[in-house]
Amino acid sequence: MMQSNEHPYFILCIEQPKTAMQIKRDFEYYHNLHNLVTHALLHLLSKVSETARHVPVSTRNEILIRYLKPKVTNKGLSNIKKDIKLMLNVARKHGGNLEMRLYDLNSQANRTKLAGAEKLYSLLVHLYDVEGIESRLFEEGSEAEPGIIYMLEEQIEHGFDQEHKQVTPLSLLIQLERAPELIDSINNHGLFLAEMKEWNIETHQAHILVHPVHHHV
Repeated sequence: MMQSNEHPYFILCIEQPKTAMQIKRDFEYYHNLHNLVTHALLHLLSKVSETARHVPVSTRNEILIRYLKPKVTNKGLSNIKKDIKLMLNVARKHGGNLEMRLYDLNSQANRTKLAGAEKLYSLLVHLYDVEGIESRLFEEGSEAEPGIIYMLEEQIEHGFDQEHKQVTPLSLLIQLERAPELIDSINNHGLFLAEMKEWNIETHQAHILVHPVHHHV
């Protein structure tokens, strides 16, 4: 996992070649951590906006503690449990400011040069922030929900080589009326070239292929 005792948040630099399973685990780690940070900040802003009075840092920390504490026992977030505990420690520490720390995490992630699966993570963050579209790994036997991007677990495991470079196009599957507009959004992100592989105009089901920019579509 891409966590350490010294720098527990968004450790994005990769020094050793990754196995397919490690890449998949790292991807899920980034994905869960970004979603948690984003939703925690949105929750805080929502609570603060309910009052016209100034909300001090200590109260903001308490709001975040109440939001994050139940997440420690959430099995779906087990891969970032350590990070959640460290966030809680920041909020409880005298003089701690968890809100600023969370904003720093997002800034740090945006400034870091990404490679391999982290580029894919960056694209999915872009689609969430700009288009408001969530993304998930498709689970065999589950029913796909409209308006959500699904990726195939097998592609995440086998789409990168030992030097964590993308070696095959990756599929993004979504049922959305404006799915064709996502092609330009993905291309504007700058790390991938997108093509519409399949599009059903009646059901609005789309199969988008994303290629790394050094490949030609």
